[in-house]
Amino acid sequence: MIENALKGNRSYWIWITLLLLLIVSGISAYSGQLRLGLSVTGQSNALPWGLLTMQFTFMASAAASTLLVVLPFSLHDYKPFNNIVLIAQFLGASASAIAFLSLVLDMGKPQLILDLLRYATPYSLYSWAYFLLTGYLLINLITGWASLGAERKGVPAPAWIKPLIYLSIPWAITLPVVTGLIYASFSANYLIASLLALRLLASAFAGGTALLLLIILIMKRAAGFDAGRDVTEKLVMLLIYAATFTFMLVGVECFASLSGNGSLLQYKNLMVSLTWSSLLLGIASLTVFFVPAWKSSLRHLTIGSAGVVFSIFAEKGAALLSLSKGGIVAYTPTMTELSMVLGVLALGTLFLTILLKAVLAVKRAG
Repeated sequence: MIENALKGNRSYWIWITLLLLLIVSGISAYSGQLRLGLSVTGQSNALPWGLLTMQFTFMASAAASTLLVVLPFSLHDYKPFNNIVLIAQFLGASASAIAFLSLVLDMGKPQLILDLLRYATPYSLYSWAYFLLTGYLLINLITGWASLGAERKGVPAPAWIKPLIYLSIPWAITLPVVTGLIYASFSANYLIASLLALRLLASAFAGGTALLLLIILIMKRAAGFDAGRDVTEKLVMLLIYAATFTFMLVGVECFASLSGNGSLLQYKNLMVSLTWSSLLLGIASLTVFFVPAWKSSLRHLTIGSAGVVFSIFAEKGAALLSLSKGGIVAYTPTMTELSMVLGVLALGTLFLTILLKAVLAVKRAG
């Protein structure tokens, strides 16, 4: 089924070429970081997090959100999700891979991952993060590929898939929770830290659902794949609920910044700018799903989904910067960081593209 990745029109090969160029650029940037160290990034002792950490947080959350599709289909036999359950599982695998690679690159030296595995301990949140991401990647990839093979042959999926799907449920919920605990462990603001796990869990379902909906809409436009009206409406409903709760939590933080320390009112500050930008963009994007004429428009749904994705990503940056060791500090990403972020994202997207080509081939043959 992988051989289908070698077939495509001109637009497809332009897309693959663009991804490969971004991957090469990312490898070049990472070689510079290996040679010169983390000094080539915009991070510091006061701010040990940057764009790669934001990408890790968002993608770990996006991976967890696949539970909203896999759970109704596997446990409640919700038939309409039959068209997208494989897409959700492969998105979960690809997002886990992006999050894992982002965390590896953010450590600076690749050999540190070996030390982390060698001296792994239940008390290390980073050990838990690597373990959960690797496990969730394998679970989604194995169950998704086995289900795809069974669908291709026209036979029922193997019975051993069910236990793995059941295992993925607590696994998915734990991913954003552990991510929140990692950042909370560096925070001196216990009020913000105590809400992080809940905030990341809520944004996981919002951002991940928006990303899944965006992928389905792109596949419909680019490849003619129609998941069905029922599927789109159900994803929009889930997105509205999750995004509303997420933006409510972001709004609480914005209100706290206005009524609290006056220094937070400096809009040039990156953290405050990201928080407000995230909230305003999220609310504007969410209005698309409340207007009947826009809800039935492929173009407007695509814009709304993309807006929620970027809003949640910006919200991750605001959350990280608000937990910096030295209070709120200045942070300017470098081109090296940006190249590595895009390179990792392109590698994961290439992985997802190959898997989705196999899914499309089987769906069309069936």
